[in-house]
Amino acid sequence: MPENLRYEMLDALGILDTPVERSFDNLALLARLACRTPIALISLLDRDRQWFKAASGTDLIETPLSQSICAFTVAQGTPLVIHDLRLDERTANNTLVTEGPEVRFYAGVPLRVHDVLIGALCVMDYVPRPQGLTEDELLALTTLSQQISTEITMRQRQVRWVSDVEQHNASLRLAAEQSRALADLGDRLRGARTAAEVVTLGSACMADVLRPTRAGFGIVDEVAERVEMQPEWRMPGVSSLAGTHHFRDYGSFLDDLKRSELVIIPDVAEDERTKEQAKALLDIGIRVLINVPIFHDGEFTLVSFVHFDWPRPLSDADVVFIRAVSDRIHSALMHLRSEEDRRIANHEMSHRLKNTFAMITAVARQTFGAMDKNAVAIFSSRLGAMASAYDLLAHERWVATQLGAIIAGTVQVAGGADRVLAVGPDVDMGSEVALSTTMLLHELTTNAMKYGALSVPGGRVHIDWSIEDRHLVLTWTETGGPPPNPTPGRKGFGSRLIQAGLGSGDADIDYLPTGLRATFRAPMERLSR
Repeated sequence: MPENLRYEMLDALGILDTPVERSFDNLALLARLACRTPIALISLLDRDRQWFKAASGTDLIETPLSQSICAFTVAQGTPLVIHDLRLDERTANNTLVTEGPEVRFYAGVPLRVHDVLIGALCVMDYVPRPQGLTEDELLALTTLSQQISTEITMRQRQVRWVSDVEQHNASLRLAAEQSRALADLGDRLRGARTAAEVVTLGSACMADVLRPTRAGFGIVDEVAERVEMQPEWRMPGVSSLAGTHHFRDYGSFLDDLKRSELVIIPDVAEDERTKEQAKALLDIGIRVLINVPIFHDGEFTLVSFVHFDWPRPLSDADVVFIRAVSDRIHSALMHLRSEEDRRIANHEMSHRLKNTFAMITAVARQTFGAMDKNAVAIFSSRLGAMASAYDLLAHERWVATQLGAIIAGTVQVAGGADRVLAVGPDVDMGSEVALSTTMLLHELTTNAMKYGALSVPGGRVHIDWSIEDRHLVLTWTETGGPPPNPTPGRKGFGSRLIQAGLGSGDADIDYLPTGLRATFRAPMERLSR
């Protein structure tokens, strides 16, 4: 867009260098609070400077255009987020970053008046923000930028009627209410466990903000073109629509739902999709109809609905809010589905691994049992430890698991858990290290039960671990048992397992009169393997 259009629009608006106005200050303050930043600015780009119509959290009034970060937002024409201004080549040498006020994070949304970009609403922080803004914070910033543009337009026309002031304040309250509602919905959806709970929470969120006649959801039979409406939220005195309904009895909007399109009908008596069946809708108290289709594996399975029984105009902000709730419902349902798929896959994998380990054990017993039953028993025990580790990893997505859980599971499988005390911080271990740690602890436990502290009633084992100089240090200490008696000469597989330690080979084994003491060390970066 040519810059001269911006200059002409700013001249026509007559807003540059005007006195402080509370309405703009309030909008900047709301932006700062919504995004949890120390600074918020309403910036207008003049020919050689950026001038701040409102500044919350700073005394800045204007800066040279060469120092304007908002200029990049205006040039881009869409929201701009810079996580660390010192690392972005466009802003690394900006005096606002290098001198005062030394800001590090920026997020801005363009301001448009009559489709002309005149500036930006921005928020800034003194520290970088690697995560940027949340979806709710960006929505709040965008909504407030639209309100600022509206405020500027009203100023141009010099409309000062009380009704307009009330509408402005109502819009601010609505924007804040919608932002809070979406944030609260996000928190609640994280705890949802079923699809019905997810859709119920979404419908309740729309009911709280839009205050309709009814809000709820229905289970869709797409082939039969019917919906089983579930008990819904409704205003006092309003009858329930729970039960089976056929979509075609109320119009043709089902075709839009099947295409995964949000259906918003401001008046069923006037919309082409419903006006022929308007009486059927009006008879059950539906003047305004909102339907949000929800798909699973490509099939239309659920519909969330909001109804009004009076002509209730829907603003652009209302539509944005409804779409935002719809997106959150969809994301939460996809998360539930992925969790369920993972649970089923892990269960099946765990079942198959157990069968495989059992088969290997049976083959070993049949093949070598007559020659050395003790060796087969040791082999089966070690195989059982590996099976336990695989089962634990399956429940933890095969990515990482906690050291404490590994210790508890291994000691439980080997036996003697009631006489083993394990203490240490949370430490994640990757699948490779988890398996080697399981084998190490299993070997130590079985040895303690055969020859060490756990071989007598009064013996105890203390396992503690800590992080020192970016190394995990794990100590195994036996007390109350017979004095250890190391066997000199050739070392077996078990001894080699213990010497290998946590996979790094860093192991100190001390045969003290009070019992075995072993210390194992491994770099923290190795533990993620």
